[in-house]
Amino acid sequence: MRPEADFPDHQIDAKKVIAWAREHGHVYGIDPTRVFVSGSSAGANLAGLCAFTPNDPRFQPRFEHADTTVSGAILLYGYYGHYLTDAPDEPGSVLQPQGYFTGRTPPLFIAHGTNDGWGTVEAARHFASLAREGGVNDVVYAELPGGQHSFDVFHSPRFEAVVDGVEAFTAWALAARP
Repeated sequence: MRPEADFPDHQIDAKKVIAWAREHGHVYGIDPTRVFVSGSSAGANLAGLCAFTPNDPRFQPRFEHADTTVSGAILLYGYYGHYLTDAPDEPGSVLQPQGYFTGRTPPLFIAHGTNDGWGTVEAARHFASLAREGGVNDVVYAELPGGQHSFDVFHSPRFEAVVDGVEAFTAWALAARP
């Protein structure tokens, strides 16, 4: 919790969860080799940061040898700018997932509404474009006409379509890779 915690504390915590799921998932009937990260808004930023920094010791203090790779990432109405400062967006910032593109980008599913007042659709389009250019895996970008920020709060046909898209994406991502 801010201000007691700051970057990269939240990313380290999220990567601990990935490491835990890989180590203990089998106890709960989960295949620990098939881990996806997902987030909405700032959580999409965080999920992207985790997806693009697999096994990065900078973000895994005292658990450097844990496997924190993911099978893919689902990013809903993400904010891909600076969310811990008021600084203008700069490509490559340590606070942005795109600052960690290395060509090891896992498959991505990005959904964003055209009427999002918090994270702009232009930023989401730009992020998807950068991910396509900077990675070796596929990027699915779904733009929701008229969609607002937090489009998943209320049940709607629009969100049902997103859920169906996520289900198809994860099945495809798992089938396409051993």
